[in-house]
Amino acid sequence: MSNNIKDFTLTKLAEKYTFVKDSELYKFYDAVNNSCKEKEYHNTFEALWYLGIYDPSIISFIKNEIFKKLKCLLNNIEASVDNISSSKDRHCIYLKYWLYDKLIIQDFDEYDISIIFDFLKKKKNAFMKILKSNRPCNIYKLSLSDIHKIKILYDYSEFLHDSDTTKYDLILKDEEYLTYFKKGLDLYQNSKIICPSIKKDDYCYEFNEYETKYKRKSAYLSCKEKLLSSLHNKVTTLNGGSLQGDGKSKGAVDLDLYELLKKVIFPNFLKNLLIDYCDQIVDKIHLHKFYESLEQHKRTDTSDICNSLESYPVKNENGVCELLKHAEYILKDWDKTYAKYEELTTSETCDYMRYWLYDKLRRINANPCEIETFYILWHNYTTDESKNKNKNKCKNEKYYGFNKEELENKKKLFDFLVYYKSIKDKIKEPKNEKKNDYCPYIKSIFELYKKMEQKNISHSYTEELKLFQNNFSSNRELNFLEEICPDMCLGFVFNKKFKTLCPFENKPIIEAQKKNHTPCQKIDHTFTRRNLGGNHEKDYNFSNFTTHDVYKELNGEIITNNYYSICDKFILFNEQHCGIHDLCSKLVRNLKKLSRMENKERTDRCTYIIHWIYDELRKIPNIISENNYETIALREFLNVAYEILRQLEISDCFFNTVNIDFDEQKEKKYLHDYFKNYEKMQGKNFCNNATCQQYCEYITFINRLYGKYINRYCYCFESDGCKEIYPSYFKCDDNYNPHELFEKLQCKNFEEFRGKLKKVDKPIPEDHYVKRLAYISVNKPHLLNWGNKKSSIIPEVVSDKITSDPFHKFSIGSFGFLGVFLILFILYKFTPAGSYFNNRDTINKDSYFENFENQYLEDDVEFNHSNTQNRRMRIAYHQA
Repeated sequence: MSNNIKDFTLTKLAEKYTFVKDSELYKFYDAVNNSCKEKEYHNTFEALWYLGIYDPSIISFIKNEIFKKLKCLLNNIEASVDNISSSKDRHCIYLKYWLYDKLIIQDFDEYDISIIFDFLKKKKNAFMKILKSNRPCNIYKLSLSDIHKIKILYDYSEFLHDSDTTKYDLILKDEEYLTYFKKGLDLYQNSKIICPSIKKDDYCYEFNEYETKYKRKSAYLSCKEKLLSSLHNKVTTLNGGSLQGDGKSKGAVDLDLYELLKKVIFPNFLKNLLIDYCDQIVDKIHLHKFYESLEQHKRTDTSDICNSLESYPVKNENGVCELLKHAEYILKDWDKTYAKYEELTTSETCDYMRYWLYDKLRRINANPCEIETFYILWHNYTTDESKNKNKNKCKNEKYYGFNKEELENKKKLFDFLVYYKSIKDKIKEPKNEKKNDYCPYIKSIFELYKKMEQKNISHSYTEELKLFQNNFSSNRELNFLEEICPDMCLGFVFNKKFKTLCPFENKPIIEAQKKNHTPCQKIDHTFTRRNLGGNHEKDYNFSNFTTHDVYKELNGEIITNNYYSICDKFILFNEQHCGIHDLCSKLVRNLKKLSRMENKERTDRCTYIIHWIYDELRKIPNIISENNYETIALREFLNVAYEILRQLEISDCFFNTVNIDFDEQKEKKYLHDYFKNYEKMQGKNFCNNATCQQYCEYITFINRLYGKYINRYCYCFESDGCKEIYPSYFKCDDNYNPHELFEKLQCKNFEEFRGKLKKVDKPIPEDHYVKRLAYISVNKPHLLNWGNKKSSIIPEVVSDKITSDPFHKFSIGSFGFLGVFLILFILYKFTPAGSYFNNRDTINKDSYFENFENQYLEDDVEFNHSNTQNRRMRIAYHQA
C-alpha cells in the first residue's frame, strides 16, 4: 500500500470506483465543496489576528474553506445537503469527514491542526445550525495520526461494511486499494475492542459517537468482514498448511493424527496390513467410527432445503446445497442411529457432528458468508417442528461466524483432545520404540493453542480453548509431557506473557552461518590468570558423585541444526570464541527448566547453574582477559544471560557480571561440589582400596582450598558457634572437614599421601562484642567518642550483653512480675479503689433501681409530649 494518505482522498476514490461516487457520503462531500464559487468573501476574518492566529496558510484555510463553506450552507441548506441522506444524524459524520479530508489535502502539520481545532471548538454552534438534528455534533481535537486512522476507518465502514460482496471483485483488481480497505477493517475491529474501555481519548470519543449513530454493537465479525479479511491471500491454517481439501484424509479424522498413529504403532513387517490395523486402533475411540458413519450416510431423496439459497450471498451454491441435503438426511435418522451412538452421550454425538461439518465446509471451500448461510438454514431446519421431529435435537448453538481457517484449527485441536488419552497410553508403553515421534506432533498442537489464543478476538475459539485448559491445566499433566518431550517449551503453554509457545524461538541455521558453527576441537585456552597448584584444569567430577548427573544434564548437547533466536549474535563470535553459541543455547534451555522449578529444587539448581556457567565460560578460547570487559563476546554473553532471566521472570538467580575472577569462581565451584558430594563419600563402601587413591588426591586438593577460605567465610564465636557467610558453597561445621574423609578412606595407607594432609582447624572463637567494637573502631570511629554521650556505643553494648544473658532475663522478669503484684496490693488496701471494688455490687443494684425509677417517671409524664395548647394548666401549691 502507498504510504501517502493523500493518494486515497475521497475524490481519488470516487475516480477509481463508481460505488464511491454513488454514495451519500460523496454527494454530501461534493455539495459542501461546491457550495460557494466566488473567490473572496467580505473581510470579516481580520479578527483572526486578534485570536492569536498569524499563519497565512491557516488563515486562508479557515477563511476560504471553512467559514465561506459554512456560511453558504447556512444560507442555502435546502438546495445543498438537507435532502441528501435518509438519516440527518449522518450529516455530522459527513461534515467532519469533509474536514478531515481537507486537512489531509492541505498537508498541515500537528501544530497547525491543533490551532484549527481550537478555532472550530469556539465556532461549533455554526455546525449545529447546518445540521438539522436534535443530537449534538461534537468536534474532537484529533492528532494528525488519529485523523489518518479515522479517515481510513470511515472509508472502509461507509463503502464496504455490510455491503454487496460484488464490490470485493472490484477492489481485488488493485492490490494497493485492497490493502487500504483491509487496513480500514483492522482499524475498525481494533477500535471496537479498545475504545469501549477508554474514557479520556478523543479518537475513541469520535469512534464511539460514530458507532452510536450507526447502531453497530456486534462484538463479532460479520461474514462479509471475514470474507474481506481473507481476500488477496490464500487462506491458510495458523500452522501454514493449505486449507484446500487434499483427498488424503481417512474419513474425517485429522490427517496428521492419523498418519502419526500409523507411523508409531506398526513395525515394518506389518506394512501390507497397515491400513486395516490402523483403523482398528483408531476405532477404539468412537470419534473416527462416528465420522465415517456420517460420511457414508447419504440418500437420494428429494429435498426442498436448498430452495431459499437464492436469497443469500452464496457463490458455491452446489457445494452448500449438497452439504445441506447430507446434513438433513443425517438429522432425519438422528434419534434412530446417532443420538446414542454406541457408548456416546447425546451431547457428545452432537459435538462430533458439529466438528464433522467443520471439516466438510472447509473441504467445499466455503467462504465466510456461505458458511454463515449454511448455519442459518441448518438452524431453521432443526427448529422447525414440522420437519425435525426428533426427540433429541442437535442444534448449532455454538456458532460465532467462522472462516475456513477457524474451522480447520477448531477441528484439529478437538480431534487431538479426543485422542489424547490414547496417545498418552501409547507413550507410556515401555516397548514402544517410536514413542518420541509423538513429541513434534504434541508440540505443534500446543503451538496451535497459543496461536488460537492470540486470534480469539471474536471468540471463535473459546470452546476449544476451554477444552484444552481442562485437559492440561494441572501441573501433573504438563510435567509428564515435559519429561517425555524435553526442550519443547510445553510448560510455557499457559504463560500469558509469551505470545508464542517458546519465548526464544528455535530457528534453523542458514547455510551462510554453518561455517561459524563447526564443532570445537583441540581448543587452546588463553588464560592470563594464575592457576592454583596446577589443579584448576582437573575435572574431579567423578561419575559416582551427586553433582555429576546435574552437570551432565546442564551440559547436554544442543541439536546443531537449530538455535535460539536470542543467541543469534554469537554465531558470528563462534569463529574466534568457539563454543560460545552452543553455551548460550544451553543456558537458555537450562534457565527455562529453572523457571518451572520451585522451593529447594529451584534454589539448588540455581547454584548449580551459576557455578556451571562460570566454569563453561572459562573454557571458551580467548574469552578471558586481564580486564574481562575488554572481551566484547563476554560482555554480550552476560547481557544476554540477564535478558533471558528477565524474559523468564527469574528474579532469584542473579549472579555477578562485573570484574569476575574466574579462578576464584572455579575454586568456589570445587568447594560447592565437595559439600554437595560429602554425604555420598561418607556412605558405606564408597570406594575400595584400588579406587580410593584417586579420591584421596581429590580430598588433599580440597583441603588446601578449605584452609584458604575457612577464615574468610566462617566467623566463629565463643557462645554462638560459627556463622556461615556463603552457605551455598562453604559450610563451617566440623563434620565437613576434609580431614574426616581423609581418615575414613584411610588415605594414610597410601605412601604418597602419608603425612601430606594437615587438619584445618576452625578460626579461633572470638568475643562477639569485642569484635563489634573492633569493627566500629576501624570503620565508624566517631561512634566511640567518649565525650559524645548520645553516640557512644559502649552503654548500648553493655546493655545488650546484660540483657542477652538468660539468667539476667529471668531475674528481671521475675522481679518485674512481683513488683506489679505489690503495686496492685497497695492500691487495693490503702486507696479508695479498694472500697470501690468492695461496694461494686451495691452500686450496681442502686444503679439498677435508679434507672428503673427514672424509666417509670418518664412513662408517667408521657402526656408532656401531647398538645397542651387548649388544656387547662393545673398548678399544685405546697406549704413552705
